[in-house]
Amino acid sequence: MSTEFVPAAEVRPVTFAVHASDHIERGHRRGEELRTGIASTLVAYRRYFSHLSITEAAVHSAATSSWQRLQQWWPTGAEEVVAVAAGAGIDVTELMEIVARTEIMTQAPAAPTECSTASHTSPGASVAAQNWDWAADFSTLWHFNDVGAVPGQHRHVGIAEFGMLGKIGLNEAGVGVLLNILKHTGDTAGGVPIHMILARVLAEAGTLAEALEIIDSAPTSSSSIITVITAEAAVQVEIAGALKRERRARATSQSDGETGKSGFLIHTNHFLHPDLLDGAMELRPDSTSQERYRHLAEAVVRFEADRVGARAGVGSSDGAVSSGSAAASDGEGHAPVTVGDLTKLLTTEPGEAPVCCTPAPDAAYGNRSATLVSVRIDPARKQIDLAPGSPADGLHGNRRFQL
Repeated sequence: MSTEFVPAAEVRPVTFAVHASDHIERGHRRGEELRTGIASTLVAYRRYFSHLSITEAAVHSAATSSWQRLQQWWPTGAEEVVAVAAGAGIDVTELMEIVARTEIMTQAPAAPTECSTASHTSPGASVAAQNWDWAADFSTLWHFNDVGAVPGQHRHVGIAEFGMLGKIGLNEAGVGVLLNILKHTGDTAGGVPIHMILARVLAEAGTLAEALEIIDSAPTSSSSIITVITAEAAVQVEIAGALKRERRARATSQSDGETGKSGFLIHTNHFLHPDLLDGAMELRPDSTSQERYRHLAEAVVRFEADRVGARAGVGSSDGAVSSGSAAASDGEGHAPVTVGDLTKLLTTEPGEAPVCCTPAPDAAYGNRSATLVSVRIDPARKQIDLAPGSPADGLHGNRRFQL
């Protein structure tokens, strides 16, 4: 197998758009239409698991356990997974090697890659954005995911790796999800796949409360942080194995793991909630999570200072003002925070903390991370923007979906 990869910003992903009478027909069509991509992704993950020293027997055992948990937790989703596998011409446990890849990788001593996420809560106008980082070797193994509604489920749009029902996205009810991986001593394989939790939120949640209920109900075994974004608010749910804790903006104190009154929530790849710090781990020895978090926190402070200056009629520190409309207001006299503002926060250049991640030219297989997709979600407008590569690449190839 070639060790070359396509630079993320040069990728032009396919769009899987499906309209079906029910979830089973929809799943079968996914498997049939994306058969080649699913086969390539399965081969790629098997190679990756081997690189991480996870044996074939351990992969199969973890995939089977996650499959059993999924059937119990979300039978409808499990039926659709069966249909995808049938359409792709593979066994369902083989497909679960993709769907449950996060849970499978808890068996590796170090997690491979990292992500950065930012959101701003302003009731009625909350927004969120993410740089989705993953192994550069998977740069072509994802697609735009435009999933039509079926009875009891919403239409949703986002990105997904081939074979997954959903990942990062926004549904027609204005509920969106973002994902960062975490690591904890309590992690084990075999829980409900985090990617199926995301898919269920997108398919079924009509409100922030419903999304949080779905996440809380899942018997998880791996660690992640899901950012749920609606026009009402952004909420981060940190998951440490089976434990879950929420972080919300606009709290009055920081003692319970929340962030104060600015409205911003940022996250990289280490635990922040104090209840989950016991047993919290870095993803890998050379993790940049702390460095990226500090960079984003400092960028937010500068942004807030510029907003105050703009409100008072003083120029910003870089001679510009926020990209929010000066005619609008968040209720406190500030221009509203926009997805464009969040994109600027998530844009870094060489020499800065790698919020925008580009692999070194000589990086070896398994040690070359890249920002594969830039995601921006505006729930109030029912808009999601998806661009291959990082914001530093210029957002060429951006696709805007209107729900």
